[in-house]
Amino acid sequence: MTLLATVFNLDGTLVDSTATWNQVISAVAARHDRSWTRADWAAIQGRTTWGAYLADRCDGLTPERAVSECVDGMVDAIARGSFGLQPGAAELVALAAELGPVGLVSAAPRRYVRAAASASGILRHVQVIVSGEDVQNGKPAPDPYLVAARKLGLEPGQCLAVEDSEPGVRSAHAAGMTVLAITSAHTEAAQHVPDAKLAAKAMCRLWVDVYALNR
Repeated sequence: MTLLATVFNLDGTLVDSTATWNQVISAVAARHDRSWTRADWAAIQGRTTWGAYLADRCDGLTPERAVSECVDGMVDAIARGSFGLQPGAAELVALAAELGPVGLVSAAPRRYVRAAASASGILRHVQVIVSGEDVQNGKPAPDPYLVAARKLGLEPGQCLAVEDSEPGVRSAHAAGMTVLAITSAHTEAAQHVPDAKLAAKAMCRLWVDVYALNR
């Protein structure tokens, strides 16, 4: 089936926000007299249920309040310029927009997704956003990517998903999309790449080849 659109994960894939998210969640946990460990961070990667996970570890904190406090912290971090795009991400999204419509799928709330995409300059290329609030079953369930395809007016098999987390890859694959799995700057594999810009260029070439094979 011909690929007609690209659907990107946001955090870790396009924006270098991973460390900031961890710091913000750690701060929220600390305000509620709880520590936030590496195991906790690993447990929520790519999952829409991260707010419930945090609330479960903090007495008196509801999932809704946990998410709200974290999003407040992340929006403040965006305003301070604490993080930006991954190397090559701007070029990658611009290229995707030339080839077809672009969507964003994220486990984060829409308020954060729009703020991060706007501040980084990629929002102008995006036709569809699916946030953690838009689905009952988040990643690794296929629902987020199925919703994205429906909003784009396409079959899942006509979309290329770009992901950096295992739950995200599983989600897009289960939805029936072609999946390009990449490593972010915070994954172990990426530590062996001497130049992140070279890695991004290689990713762009691979991505274009995937389109060429399906056209």
